[in-house]
Amino acid sequence: MTLAPIVLFVYNRPEHTRKTLEALQRNDFASQSVLYIYADGAKENASDRQLQAITATRAVIKEQKWCGEVHIIESELNKGLAAAVIQGVTEVIEEHGKVIVLEDDIVTEKGFLEFMNNSLEMYKGEDRVFGVSGYKFDSLESIKQPTYFLPVMSSWGYGIWADRWAKIDFNTKRLNQNVYDKSFRYKMKFGTFDFYKMLQQQVAGEIDSWAVRFYTSMMLQKGLFLFPKKSLLTNIGLDGTGVHCESANSMDQGVLSELMIFKIPVHVDTSILKTFNVPSKKLPFTFYRFKQKIKSKIAPELIELFRRKKVKIKADKFEELRKVPRFVETRFDLNGTEIIVPDAASFLFMYKEIFDQEIYKFTTDNKSPYIIDGGANIGLASIYFKQLYPNAEILAFEPDKGIYEILKNNVQHLKNISLINIGLWNEEKELTFFSEGADGGLIEESKKNKGRYEVIKVESLRPFLNRTVDFLKLDIEGAEFTVLKDIRDCLHNVQHIFVEYHSFVEDEQSLPELLAILKEAGFRLHVNSPGLSSVQPFIHLNVYNMMDMQLNIYGYRNKYN
Repeated sequence: MTLAPIVLFVYNRPEHTRKTLEALQRNDFASQSVLYIYADGAKENASDRQLQAITATRAVIKEQKWCGEVHIIESELNKGLAAAVIQGVTEVIEEHGKVIVLEDDIVTEKGFLEFMNNSLEMYKGEDRVFGVSGYKFDSLESIKQPTYFLPVMSSWGYGIWADRWAKIDFNTKRLNQNVYDKSFRYKMKFGTFDFYKMLQQQVAGEIDSWAVRFYTSMMLQKGLFLFPKKSLLTNIGLDGTGVHCESANSMDQGVLSELMIFKIPVHVDTSILKTFNVPSKKLPFTFYRFKQKIKSKIAPELIELFRRKKVKIKADKFEELRKVPRFVETRFDLNGTEIIVPDAASFLFMYKEIFDQEIYKFTTDNKSPYIIDGGANIGLASIYFKQLYPNAEILAFEPDKGIYEILKNNVQHLKNISLINIGLWNEEKELTFFSEGADGGLIEESKKNKGRYEVIKVESLRPFLNRTVDFLKLDIEGAEFTVLKDIRDCLHNVQHIFVEYHSFVEDEQSLPELLAILKEAGFRLHVNSPGLSSVQPFIHLNVYNMMDMQLNIYGYRNKYN
């Protein structure tokens, strides 16, 4: 049997790291094993104390030869645990075909490596088995048999094979979409863990977890993990010192120093699974549980009759849309035309502004007004303008490649509308673009947001302003001041202008200069705040996407001037 290499991830906890390495060294197979230690780098704003802790941790990992062969990989940059794990495991597993993974707070028992290696050898040909864990979740009752399978993974000391690791999809948006499409939301609970809630936190950028993505991807493929009847390790990081761990008091159900195993059938023993579940009386009441209870009392033929006849209760047309999680793609009937909606929450906000409040409504004697839609997003403003003026000539700009494809689909039924997949700026060049996946994409070279970045083409708006523009809309997520400075001498051709102003927390505010440009161009102005504002800004500022304020600025020609 070829032993699996061990990968250990460390950061800034020298004492935890030392205990982890000392315990690993005492393992029976340690002297024959290869150890890779990945040390993450310091954050940009790291304090002197944090820098000292990182230095001390790196000194610990070099103190001695902890295993038969040791490789140390020190990063100059701070990748964060999620990115470090995904990259590190991928590098080692591609070379060795299997791997055992530890973090700097996992103290293993002397039989841990033997259990992991024997299990990896025993189940390497079982495609449904995605991995092996040395940890046992808290259960209501003790478990008799040495090992068992669960439809959940544990990130506390685990082993996996290269072909199983390759099956894991770490794309949060795609996972969230698949969970929604397959109606798996209510299948993502295990004991006291609500993995669906964790997935939504990952989607929203509130956490950065590789493990919840691993679990979700494995669950969608009906994968299983092998677990021992008692833990072969102890997590010493639940003391508030870890980046991703808070202080906790878990039930101490004991550990094993070693465990002899034999191969068992690959399936979930429901009697064992029940010992991990919270009693049903403790579960909160949900509409889903109510529906399942009612269905259990209705004859199957009646359920099928309702399904065939498609009997539906009339409801608010937005009711179903409100249930769709963030950044899950769905479809919506907009005035008889089915459009693609990439994010229900942002769509509902935009729909209210554009179609209910009609914030872009304007009057003109021109029966075929020339309208520029800067920051067209998924096309709602362009669709509204076409309803307002069916013969309008519309030029729509959208830099986000994914959103642009949705825009094309949503306005394909409209005539005399030109779509351009570029961003607006003050010159022709390429820039880094943060793609939020909805309406919050922005040009951002510092990459301070968590999300997907892409390179986009940008150019000046000047060539498109050499004629009368009946309405110019600039909702371009922070590029508005740069663009307005560039086109200030062309604004005399614009009759109505709408600018969404964005104030970024760490940048100088450009509002006074922006208003001066519009005033200089002869516009009378009206300003209001549509969404992102703070009721008590002296006390607390609401921040979203690195912004602390958004304003809607309307410019129009005063007929009395």
